[in-house]
Amino acid sequence: MNEWLFENPWPLALLLGAVALIGLWRALTGGGQRDWIAAGIAATLAALSILVGRLVVTPGEHAQAAVEEFIDRAIALDVDGAFQLFTADAVFNYGNREAPSEQVGALRSALESLKTRNRIESNRVTRIAAATLDDRTGEVEFSCSTAVERVDAAVPSRWIARVRRVGERWQIDRLTFVSLFAQPAVPRVWR
Repeated sequence: MNEWLFENPWPLALLLGAVALIGLWRALTGGGQRDWIAAGIAATLAALSILVGRLVVTPGEHAQAAVEEFIDRAIALDVDGAFQLFTADAVFNYGNREAPSEQVGALRSALESLKTRNRIESNRVTRIAAATLDDRTGEVEFSCSTAVERVDAAVPSRWIARVRRVGERWQIDRLTFVSLFAQPAVPRVWR
């Protein structure tokens, strides 16, 4: 239900809108009162699905907001601010989620490298997709095309972030650097 009503209500709203249009067409071409009522109910449900989708913020949407804030802070070279978006026990993986994890200190070193040899000139998020895992956890897969000072071409990268609710805050507890130039990411990339 999260995916089809709260996170993306448009498919359901479009389906109900189509039902409303068919009911309206039937009512206008000689249908009875039942067609008018069916069209009205379908149109009302379509509008309600969009309204509910706008009002309810899911864990996946919270996760996406946290990741977007992390990206913004990394681009702005706000290492301390970016680091505050992580839980104290956060882990950092290279290649895939099942790879051996490094403690969050390795991430701080990677972020610090953005101030020197890996300075970001520009960044564009090329894909971002969030999903709700449970009532306190969301996961975001995102890709970036980043212009870095020491490389002549845009650098494509792919990431996965797991975000969970800790108290009243949504924080990243696992960041996976999946790939760089379509190759599995490795720790030496920051050097």
